[in-house]
Amino acid sequence: MFIADLHCDTISLLFQSGEPLLHNSAHFDLERASSAGIRLQVFALFVSPAEGSNMLRQVLKQMDYFHEQIALNPDLAYLVCRYDDLLVPGHADKIGCLLHLEGADALGGELEMLRLMHRLGLRSLGLTWNHRNTIADGVMEGDPGAGLSRLGRKMIQEMARLDMVLDLAHVGPASFYEAAEIYSGPVMVSHANTRKLCDFPRNLSDDQIKTVAQKDGIIGVTMVSDFIRNEAAGINDLLDHMVYIAETIGVRHLALGSDFDGATKLVMPGIESYNEWGSLLAGRGFSAAEQEMILSGNALRLFKTIL
Repeated sequence: MFIADLHCDTISLLFQSGEPLLHNSAHFDLERASSAGIRLQVFALFVSPAEGSNMLRQVLKQMDYFHEQIALNPDLAYLVCRYDDLLVPGHADKIGCLLHLEGADALGGELEMLRLMHRLGLRSLGLTWNHRNTIADGVMEGDPGAGLSRLGRKMIQEMARLDMVLDLAHVGPASFYEAAEIYSGPVMVSHANTRKLCDFPRNLSDDQIKTVAQKDGIIGVTMVSDFIRNEAAGINDLLDHMVYIAETIGVRHLALGSDFDGATKLVMPGIESYNEWGSLLAGRGFSAAEQEMILSGNALRLFKTIL
């Protein structure tokens, strides 16, 4: 079973703890991920904006940790820079690792930094974390926000030129719509659910969900309890979000974005639980073909288009 997950914060966590990516006490490690059928994982680099001028240095250190860990485990993992990397015969049973930067703050508003990060393997960028930066509004700035800056528009155009994935998770509504309009390819929302079932600031309105579909993009549903239900959440509550999104815009735009190691309260204990997802989706009426689309096919289509 080929499973793609659009977002985990494991690299940031392990960089702080010093544990290895191969085997650790976090939500994700390579051993458990391989056994669970993970064949494509998007790894986020994240440093709090409170770090200020130290952000770029810390992001580069996390990037170095990521590359070192991949190099230490060539039998289990490899770096994905182009879609064709997934098609190399020797990669069939390994985990393709795609590098993402969560929030453009560390770039300091400089396109040169974006290009350098791209040369170091970065292939996906989220414009903001939760608050406004020089690029765009985050979701916590209020509704709808001021939208993109001139620099933000230039950044998105440069991302498209570099064949980088645009991730609209964490982005405020005005910036969300403007970025989707400017970006030439399909957009990704790596980890969010629907506000219709859980009115959480990071979740998506119906209009945002439909905008993703209009861009032929994908939404990675997240396992974080706060995004699923205002009270105690379980796996069936998450499946409710998936059914709602599928009924609203179609299965073609539905994917998985766990947010492992980015939060403490999740409805799955760790990456090993992906073993159960075929039967979970079947239990909610998704056909075998639809299961394949959700588990990996939709994500692969987007990456093939962009990378």
